[in-house]
Amino acid sequence: MLKNHIKVAFRYLKNHLSFTIINVLGLTLGFFCFFLLNAYVLRETSFDKGQENVFRLLQETTDENGTTREIAQSPPKVGIESRLLFDEIETQTQILYLGRANVGNNPQTVNHQQIAVLDDDFLNVFSFPLIEGTTNGLINHPNGIILTQTIKENYFGKQSALGKILKTSYGDYPVVGVLEDFPENSHLENLVFFSSQMASEVVSWYTDFMSANWTRNELITYLKVSPSADLAALGDKITKLAQENQPKDILYNSSFAVQSVQDIHLYENEVEGEMNKDKGNGFYVSLFFWVSILILLVACFNYAGLLNIAFIDRAKEIGLRQIVGAGKLSLLKQFLSESLLLISVSIILAYTLLWLLQPLVQIWFSTTLNLRSIPFNGIVIMVASGLFLGLLSVAYPFWLIIRSGVSSSIKSTISLNSKLPFRRFMLTFQFIAVIVFITASLVFNKQMDFLKNRELGFKKEGLATVDINSRILRNQFEAIKTEFSRIPEVQSVSVSSRVPGEWKNIPTVKTKRNGQSLAEAKDMLFMGADKDFLKTFNIRLLDGTNFKDAPSDSSKVFINQAAVIALGLENPIGEMISIPAVNYGGSNRNLNQPFIAQVAGVLEDFQIEDFRTNIKPLVMGNWNNPIHSIDYYTLKIKTSDWSKTMIALKKVNDSFDPKTPIEFNVLDDKFARFFERDMEHFKLLNFFSIIVVLLSCMGLFAMSAFVAKSRTKEIGIRKVLGSSVLQLQYLLSKDFVRLMLVGLLVATPLTWYALQTWLSDFAYHIDFKWWMVAIGGFICFSLTIVTVSFQSIKAAVANPIKSLRTE
Repeated sequence: MLKNHIKVAFRYLKNHLSFTIINVLGLTLGFFCFFLLNAYVLRETSFDKGQENVFRLLQETTDENGTTREIAQSPPKVGIESRLLFDEIETQTQILYLGRANVGNNPQTVNHQQIAVLDDDFLNVFSFPLIEGTTNGLINHPNGIILTQTIKENYFGKQSALGKILKTSYGDYPVVGVLEDFPENSHLENLVFFSSQMASEVVSWYTDFMSANWTRNELITYLKVSPSADLAALGDKITKLAQENQPKDILYNSSFAVQSVQDIHLYENEVEGEMNKDKGNGFYVSLFFWVSILILLVACFNYAGLLNIAFIDRAKEIGLRQIVGAGKLSLLKQFLSESLLLISVSIILAYTLLWLLQPLVQIWFSTTLNLRSIPFNGIVIMVASGLFLGLLSVAYPFWLIIRSGVSSSIKSTISLNSKLPFRRFMLTFQFIAVIVFITASLVFNKQMDFLKNRELGFKKEGLATVDINSRILRNQFEAIKTEFSRIPEVQSVSVSSRVPGEWKNIPTVKTKRNGQSLAEAKDMLFMGADKDFLKTFNIRLLDGTNFKDAPSDSSKVFINQAAVIALGLENPIGEMISIPAVNYGGSNRNLNQPFIAQVAGVLEDFQIEDFRTNIKPLVMGNWNNPIHSIDYYTLKIKTSDWSKTMIALKKVNDSFDPKTPIEFNVLDDKFARFFERDMEHFKLLNFFSIIVVLLSCMGLFAMSAFVAKSRTKEIGIRKVLGSSVLQLQYLLSKDFVRLMLVGLLVATPLTWYALQTWLSDFAYHIDFKWWMVAIGGFICFSLTIVTVSFQSIKAAVANPIKSLRTE
């Protein structure tokens, strides 16, 4: 029997090729988008899934002004003592960033690498395999370097690195182990790691710091916790332990919590000092999940609509089958066989298309989206969900046919009036989807244009930076500036500790007016710069005088407008301010003596951080300030040949320090990265909006044909009685327009809520206006009229005699 059903299904689909092609095209598009987006969702939600019962120690601290910060770093003794005192903690490991260093044996391959320290328990907490060396070898070796596979291959190729010497800025040490690269779906970064024994040798303060410090937030601590542990209670116990070991004269205002490493990737809060490679965005993950559902539902509704029309054509066939003894179950099996065949072909085509377009997909999502890395159960759930929704779409048209009697089927007079609620629901749903997607694309486009064209407070065009990565390049900066300036394409050169668009950590300082208490101090960003900084960046000095780079300038500072407001200064020039503490990332450190400085100038506010943050108060000291030394040369360049300019810059760099490779960045590119992900997601949204509109128009076309066919006799009668083509077109179109207006009413609050949520993530954004939804509604209305008019006019101009003979 099944074989017969499949044979009949093949015959029907072959004989109705246009029906088959349209359905396969629509379903394939729907399934492709569904599989693609859910593959991305599964990838984003799979981070660190293999690390069971591993938690990150997360610190929340509140300063004197009530500002709350979350910090991934904590003092060493907090983690070490917690493991010894609390039975819930099976083991713990800590990672310490040491900063960047030059690494490499061959001068041609020397580059800058981030260095971190791993302790002996890292592989007891995390389950990552060693491909060279042994765990015991790591523990027993007095000092050595641990590499991940890709970094090892950069320096040693495919040969074994075990026991071989690797040169670093800290000295030359043997490689004692090679870890397999951390998975793409791990929050951990592939770095150059020093063993804790080696850190004791190369960092003078390391041993004392690790054995006694309870106050400085420097290490990222991970805990392996027993499955039955009460996590909230554990956090409270760690907080109490840390509090008991703080100096008695300091008000302790921090608390600790344990966070599963599986939650790190999509954690929405900003966490200072964390290791979180390729940080995700939960908003976009949720957005793309619901977009996938919407697209598949639209495709399935289209399929249901096309089946409606097909079943009208097959009404006589259905009636004859019932007369010769076919029951409802037999008819259902036949229709399911056809649908299952058609849906299965669409799923196979969609999945094949996804595999073939995998390289392009990786570009779209800027990620190594590998279908092989998706869990098998995830693929099964995706396919099963798609198959279920596809087959569910058969239920409505099948019920429509079966509810009619045999005589109605034989006469092809199946009642398909326009008041059927499910048909109205399908159409309204599609209208909502189209309006939401079109409006979202419009708002995304305007926000991205706003960010790209927004005034930053300085001119970033033509600015490039050269990192200062050695003591030589720092100590001889005046001579190097002179040499850079001699390059014809270089218009201006300055040095600074940080730059706008910063990709490193920006120090914050406690800042107060002289005479104020520490409780009244405000957190402000801090950077140092020379007298050429304002000219190079074209930043306006609103009041005061520029630095002269004289020794006396070491006690002078600029502040921006936001800092003037924060400090409550009416006449800031000449005012004395005090900086008692600085935070380089982690915790505040009291200076040996407060930095007392005189305000020499007020700067116009300029953007230094991500567009998602407001412009913060800023203190800018001279290059010779006691808080932060210079870290960059910034060059204003006008050139038509960047490669030629780069050669000239490299020549200057190598003439002073040939051992340190030049590190060059274009500031425009660094600012672009602030909204790079949003731009990529915006392009994807545009693509999927086109798919939704295309599928909805297909469905609307099918439904208008369905309505026109079901009202053929009525149209003939009205035409005989004198109705014009325009009147008949209005008759057939008005129900669609009404449903579109209902869709607009439903889509408006949904769109407003979703887009306001997205826009609120930016400190600077456009205002969401009513006319943006109105444009989406107007475009949807236009598409509705154009699509429906084709079938309406076709029905209206038909010969009424033929229409009256439809029975």
